Amino acid sequence: MKIGMVGWLMLVLAGPAVAWQNPPPAPPPHQAASQIHSSADAQLQASVRKAIANDASLSDAGHQVTVIVSDGAVVLRGPVKDDTEKTRIDTLVRQVGGVKEVTNELDVRPPT
Repeated sequence: MKIGMVGWLMLVLAGPAVAWQNPPPAPPPHQAASQIHSSADAQLQASVRKAIANDASLSDAGHQVTVIVSDGAVVLRGPVKDDTEKTRIDTLVRQVGGVKEVTNELDVRPPT
């Protein structure tokens, strides 16, 4: 009985120390970084989308590019009609306040 009591006491005392050493679980691998962002990133994403949407020179594809924001860094993905449009979208995004960097992964795909 005394051994059981000592074991229980060690568990109670050691439990918090063991729990403290374990890091919090990582997000599931299927959860993209773009899904985990602050309200500041959400606002920045909306500002970038608005800048793109307000440019009448862009094609339908240009208006529908994917915008991913994390800590002020913007990633652009999707098809655009030509290099001029790719450059125009990049320039628009860089002019939005709060954008720290832009990774332009837009694909030039001429209309068929």
